[in-house]
Amino acid sequence: MSCRDAIETNRAGTIGVERRRKVIETSERVKRLSGSERSKRPIAIPKGAIRLDMGEPDFPTPTHIQEAAKRAVRDNRTHYGSAFGEPALREAICLSLKRDYGVDPRPENVLVTSGGIEAIHVISATYLNPGDEALIPDPEYSAYADSVALFGGTPVSFPLKADFHVDFDALAERLSPRTKLMFISSPGNPTGRVLAEEEIRGLARLAEKNDFLLVLDEAYHKLIFSGVRFFSICRLEAFAERTLLLNSFSKTYAMTGWRVGYMVADAQRIKEMVVFHKALTICPNVPAQMACAAAAAGSQECVETMRREYEKRRDLVEQKLKQIKGLHTPPCEGAFYVFPRFEHPLTSQQMTEYLFDKGILVRSGTEFGARGQKHLRICFAASLEILEEGMDRFKRALDALG
Repeated sequence: MSCRDAIETNRAGTIGVERRRKVIETSERVKRLSGSERSKRPIAIPKGAIRLDMGEPDFPTPTHIQEAAKRAVRDNRTHYGSAFGEPALREAICLSLKRDYGVDPRPENVLVTSGGIEAIHVISATYLNPGDEALIPDPEYSAYADSVALFGGTPVSFPLKADFHVDFDALAERLSPRTKLMFISSPGNPTGRVLAEEEIRGLARLAEKNDFLLVLDEAYHKLIFSGVRFFSICRLEAFAERTLLLNSFSKTYAMTGWRVGYMVADAQRIKEMVVFHKALTICPNVPAQMACAAAAAGSQECVETMRREYEKRRDLVEQKLKQIKGLHTPPCEGAFYVFPRFEHPLTSQQMTEYLFDKGILVRSGTEFGARGQKHLRICFAASLEILEEGMDRFKRALDALG
């Protein structure tokens, strides 16, 4: 065969391949995620914008926590760790729960994850099959519904009361034989409400009676204001088979970038969940885990210092919002969010876009559910100076709407 013949043969073969080539599309899982409002938030941030949209502490990670990570690196703690989490961290989590809530879990009741978001995915992947349903309050943290949909389940929303506490009658109407899970946060994101003990006990009894798993996300459990009493799900040891505590070091210790979370549950549940967790991540970052062990076992004064500052910021923001006509803002009991309702003839998304153009970034209430319509989520994890300027811009922008 001549050189020219070989080239022509190769070209014909290439054309044939091109004709047979299939379009490689994204999976149905990714398509389900890309349809959510959470996935459509703008990435490019205007210069000079005031960011009140990110749910992230503006404080540095406390020094003693940073030093623990440095020691771990110097000690060559840089190899694979246990899929369940480093023993020192699991023990420190148990110690912290005993110190804070008077309970006595064992390390086998703890699974350490790569942030709280991975814990959410591990729960959904472990317990949901196509057709299974997961109850989610409306409004509520949007990652729950995304995770349920990602793993083939069906998110089923139920409305909250006007004060964002649990409406048990509305919840009962959404129960079905397909109910497998329920996700709920306390303190709430985006609402800032803290569930009362009787609410949590009522939810646990409902889970026991109707055979579903109650997941209580307590990522903001130490950021409580105005003397509100916090009750942890881990105190309901009689319901341990049907309840699961989800938590993270991100918000409490200003460690969002360290990516460490954890779950506390019945030991058999932990064994069930570690299967998918191990397949997904092998193990969380080991030096970061050692930093978290220092955070959980050490002095909590750094947390209290941040909490007091957040309370000052909350007071400033709530006072400023009271001065804006056409706004109603429920009190923030915990976390670092307010969730005001506005009366202007715009949707939440339209209002968010309008404010974006005015240099103020907030989150649309409908990102957190249909009943977030006419609401905005404002995060006050920013300095008093930034909040002053942000609230002044916010007032001018709303006043301009008439």
